Amino acid sequence: MRALLAAVLVASCATAVAPPPNRLAGCWIDRKPDNTAVTMRWLPDPEVPGALRGDRMSYTPQGVGEDRGSYTLRQEAGTEAWMLCNLTAERCWQVAEGESGSLEGGRAFIDATRERLRISLIDGAVERIIFQGARDGCD
Repeated sequence: MRALLAAVLVASCATAVAPPPNRLAGCWIDRKPDNTAVTMRWLPDPEVPGALRGDRMSYTPQGVGEDRGSYTLRQEAGTEAWMLCNLTAERCWQVAEGESGSLEGGRAFIDATRERLRISLIDGAVERIIFQGARDGCD
């Protein structure tokens, strides 16, 4: 019985999901077939310890595009909840971390593996993808 319990505990530790900053930190890119690209850089926020700041930029063959956004990922004070905030729109969404329940007020979903990232928002009945791409080097 103890061996079974130990195996379950080891398995649960091995499958534990890293906190959002550990999954998100770094640079990402989505290269399109039409020679455009969208990048997202998630680096430590110099103004908020423990938070990340994300800058989304689009590029066209002519240079930097107009589709941009700035975000922050921070832990809600006094809780274990993480918030994804659009700094331009001054709007925040709680990051869904494996819990079920109401989507009232919207939720942010951060699906990140070592090499792929997808960030989407569910607000009302609509899903909006903020970014979807692959790991890139930070220049």
